[in-house]
Amino acid sequence: MPDDGTLKFNDVFKKEIELINERRASDKPARKIMLEEDGTDSTGEIVLRPKEDAKLVGLALSGGGVRSSAFCLGALQALDEAKVLDRVDYLSTVSGGGYIGCSLSSALQTTQGKFPFKPDAVEDETPSMQHIRNHSNYLFPNGAIDLLRNASIYVRGLVANFLLVTPILLIGAALTIVSYLSPVLSPVSSGWTTFFAIPVPNIFSFDNFVVTVYLSLILLAVTIVWGLLRSTKRFQSRSEVPDRFTTGVGWLVLIIFFSAFCELQPFVLDALIVDQQPGTFFGSLAAGIDRIAVALAPVAAVIAFLGNKLGEYIKSAKESSSLKTQFAGYAAKAAVYLAALVLPIVLWAIYLNITYWGICISYAGSGCDYPTWLYKFAHHLFGERQPAAKLYLLLAAIFLLLMLFLRPNANSLHPLYRDRLGTAFLFKPQDTLPNNKTLDSLRIKLSDVTGKWGPYHLINAALNIQNSKVANKRGRNADFFLFSQNFVGSETTGYVPTKDMEQVASTLDLATVMAVSGAAASSNMGAETIKPLTPTLAILNVRLGYWLRNPMRVQDVMEAKEHGFLGWLRNPMQMAKGSRRNIFANFYFIAELFGLLNEKRKSIYLTDGGHIENLGLYELLKRCCQVIIVIDAEADPEMAFGSFNTLVRYARIDLGVEIDLPWQEITDTTQEISKEMDKEGNSKKKKGPHCAIGEITYPATGDPKRGKERKGVLVYIKSSLTGDENDYVFHYRKRHSAFPHETTLDQLFSEEQFEAYRALGYHAAYGLFDRRDDFAKLDNKEYPLARRHAALLDELFPRMTSGKPPQTGGTRAHTEGGTSGQSGSGPPDQKQHFVDWF
Repeated sequence: MPDDGTLKFNDVFKKEIELINERRASDKPARKIMLEEDGTDSTGEIVLRPKEDAKLVGLALSGGGVRSSAFCLGALQALDEAKVLDRVDYLSTVSGGGYIGCSLSSALQTTQGKFPFKPDAVEDETPSMQHIRNHSNYLFPNGAIDLLRNASIYVRGLVANFLLVTPILLIGAALTIVSYLSPVLSPVSSGWTTFFAIPVPNIFSFDNFVVTVYLSLILLAVTIVWGLLRSTKRFQSRSEVPDRFTTGVGWLVLIIFFSAFCELQPFVLDALIVDQQPGTFFGSLAAGIDRIAVALAPVAAVIAFLGNKLGEYIKSAKESSSLKTQFAGYAAKAAVYLAALVLPIVLWAIYLNITYWGICISYAGSGCDYPTWLYKFAHHLFGERQPAAKLYLLLAAIFLLLMLFLRPNANSLHPLYRDRLGTAFLFKPQDTLPNNKTLDSLRIKLSDVTGKWGPYHLINAALNIQNSKVANKRGRNADFFLFSQNFVGSETTGYVPTKDMEQVASTLDLATVMAVSGAAASSNMGAETIKPLTPTLAILNVRLGYWLRNPMRVQDVMEAKEHGFLGWLRNPMQMAKGSRRNIFANFYFIAELFGLLNEKRKSIYLTDGGHIENLGLYELLKRCCQVIIVIDAEADPEMAFGSFNTLVRYARIDLGVEIDLPWQEITDTTQEISKEMDKEGNSKKKKGPHCAIGEITYPATGDPKRGKERKGVLVYIKSSLTGDENDYVFHYRKRHSAFPHETTLDQLFSEEQFEAYRALGYHAAYGLFDRRDDFAKLDNKEYPLARRHAALLDELFPRMTSGKPPQTGGTRAHTEGGTSGQSGSGPPDQKQHFVDWF
């Protein structure tokens, strides 16, 4: 155990397997998992793996908002009916897949294992299904009144951010007023100038930008000395980076730019106060700042709100073969940078205006205009000598004091998002429900999901660490962060028991974790961060992310709680570290604003798991699952399998795992069917593939004499079209050409839209495990174990369909949905086993 009291991954993995074995104990015969040591990794840590006969099964539900939750719901219904879900040991979810995944875990815990979403006939649809469907428009379930409520909560957060930013503007304005008026109120002698009211000797013939020129000369001298030193034998062998000279010169350049900006302000203020002639450069600049800010601010706000989706679109456009789409992507990228420029202009305009008022109040020049109430208030409090500067500093102090009473998660959009999701997806299932009644909401602690009645649930989030000097060497801006019923943490921060974290973070429950995993819109978005927009998103309160106490600091809290008041008397400094409340947490907003987040701070910032990996597959590979089923319902209009290919890179670099998946056949079929639907209004009816079955190769890390690579099976079910979907799915596709990859920006699903995705998810998953649909396969010659993998799937998931006409979900060729039973003959061309397709 590390000195900070956190646990390592092996400790977490052992406990997970222990709980999975408790659930497996009820199987007949019991299927106990045994772990074995298999060498060490690159850090020297022992690698634990399940023995080959463990047959550890994982299920991953991808991100994608309510679209993914609908598709994954249908897939879960199919997996339950085919008796596949009973064999799943791990459930790993991210973002939208976590909506329905958390709903399933909480329902199984409440009903002690009874699946709540049975796909029965519509007239007998379970109350749980009705509840999920009725809340598909979860952000505005009550219509226009919710728009008003949501807007009021957003405005409250905007005002809270105003309290955080205003002191900086006020202090800057006060210093500028003092600097601007000091030559008038306290004239300096010839040969001197002032910089923020500090006398500075002036050896030049001009009075402006003196400090900037001094600094530039210092930079020139330092650079010359640096060049001479680098030419010596001693310094030629030294590394350029990192180097104290390199860092120092870089900081000096930034200081020069800041000095130039500060010394520019008097010119602009002169234009506002005295010149005002539009013909002068600074007069035109001063007149234009306000106009530009007013004109572009609304545009920038809209772009900021859509920033996450614009990022997705830009990424998708780059992958497109269409020049028109690529050009649109570049245009969207230009719009993002334009929006990023607007916020500094708006803040500059605010700073200039309040500075202008302050100067006018203290020293009214010709044509000077200012609020009368501000003049009276400042002079009443502070008399005649620079009253505005003193007033601004007083207000800044008051705002800084108020900041200490604000909590970082209280006024972001996270609580609203959490409550909306909790109402929609966390409830107490019932077999029957009287008319005009609704299911009761369920607020359940994360630690109360025992895993006894369903798969062990891994909920994925992204730990934002843009400023980490150690963990961010690969430029991902994030690390994989995990929530489960027993542990919370990451490799970067270490892991702690969930119950300990719940004592520190009182708001941490299943609804909170579900919202964190799906916090798609935020200022910092891990690998998906749009850096130019980070300050804009933060200030405009587009922040669904969540601040959590760093796991490596949780032990401090537990020790402080254990020692109580006597501990404070004996060692107040140490006990202060363990305070449950981080009184400076609001100042982390500055770190969030400028992307200065790392893994060492007392609190860490978490966002959507899709900001680093959008499939939920990584954590299952880390646990060496022998069979992994992935339900991929992300927005992928180009069918480029972007998230999968990103995951392949992560798996190879981090875990040494190789994945071979023949996904191209799914892409080709979907694109062919989509083109036919768009052109002819009809299409072929193909039996798959919605799915590809591939091979996972886990590296040999043990003794070379006995160590060997281990193989696993990847079953990858993709949101795709094959033309034999049921009539209402087909009808919806004819009217919505983007289906089944409509934008994740759309979170307001209609009943028809939700049902189309649910039915497609059911169709894709059930068709595979019923052996009705063909699937994309690896070549037997190149991958000789492919048939053995199919045989393993036949062993774990025998075909359960009775051959009777199913009840829901359906295809245009026949209806589907079926009742469970023992293997039957089925249609004449129906396969009985996966190996039959080879």
